[in-house]
Amino acid sequence: MKPVFIAASRKFKDDTQAFIRLCTEHGIPTQTAGKILDEEDTFESERDALFRAFEWIDKASVVYVIAKGGYVGRTVAMELAYAYAMEKPVIASEELQELSARAVVNKVLAPEAFIAQLTK
Repeated sequence: MKPVFIAASRKFKDDTQAFIRLCTEHGIPTQTAGKILDEEDTFESERDALFRAFEWIDKASVVYVIAKGGYVGRTVAMELAYAYAMEKPVIASEELQELSARAVVNKVLAPEAFIAQLTK
């Protein structure tokens, strides 16, 4: 099974970690951009994380967006645009607030429903 790429704001670190654990329990491989949270943001660190995300999106079967309250930040919006351009399905945990980002979402599924769909 190809991995699920998880796109999420760093604001939702705990939710992202909980979702990764849930996926792991169900045998679903996951990947994130892997930004080191304690690292100071620099142009280089942000660029590297974004390009790493693009590489993982290329390898993923689907992109799952953790969008608590419908929020996605600028970087997640860029990841979603890239996923759309690469014709990857984009599933969001909640309807996105940002209308342009919402345009590339194929479906809205809560985490448990998304996992149930992948494992059936």
